[in-house]
Amino acid sequence: MNPTLVAVVLAIGAGAVVAVSTRDGAAAAIGLAVSLIASALLAEPLPPAGVLGVRVVAALLVATLIRSAMRTGPRQPSPLGWPSEAFLATAGAVAGLGIAVGLAAVAAAGGVPVGPGVGEPGAGGPIDGGSVALTSMAFTTAAGTSLFTLGLAAFIHGQPGARRAIGLVLVTQAVLLFRIGIAGPALELEEIARAALLVVAGATGAALARAAATSRPARVGDDEDSDTEAAPAGVGRREVVPR
Repeated sequence: MNPTLVAVVLAIGAGAVVAVSTRDGAAAAIGLAVSLIASALLAEPLPPAGVLGVRVVAALLVATLIRSAMRTGPRQPSPLGWPSEAFLATAGAVAGLGIAVGLAAVAAAGGVPVGPGVGEPGAGGPIDGGSVALTSMAFTTAAGTSLFTLGLAAFIHGQPGARRAIGLVLVTQAVLLFRIGIAGPALELEEIARAALLVVAGATGAALARAAATSRPARVGDDEDSDTEAAPAGVGRREVVPR
């Protein structure tokens, strides 16, 4: 077990918890940026500088898009509170580790070659069931399940706005982590597509948050107009009695 990978996974979870639970828009954007950048660093060994640069630039761009959308909408803190969000993240990470270790144990029992993901690091040779260890791909799967749990809760629970935009980004990042955790490192060309997908998710969430913030006053005005028109003619009017 690499302590550096454990620290990176903790940073991913902590940043995501801050992003979905805080009332401050700037703190939410910073937490989202920390979670996405830490996700880019979750690898052993680290990817080449070009791949790492693409990941970091995409993460910062997504955080900037979400922050710009927060300026036009109301604040949306977590209705559950940060302790509950942290519990969800921890439960998701533990479930991810259990899934990764279970898959590795099944593969080892069947004599299937296991690479440097879950199992003894090596060139892909078969391992026995007792030598299953936690390595980079296992922690990647754990981080993915943690982000998926937080993002899905933020995306489903609550009104349209910045919170749902953050949830959409976290779910997208979780899917990208699942890809690496299960199938191994991506190719260089695939890294560009992964970064583009993350940016598109951030732009979509930001656009939906702006649309929700713009349409909210209009809906309130429409409701007031409809209530006034539906009221009887004598309601709300004072009848003048001649003396």
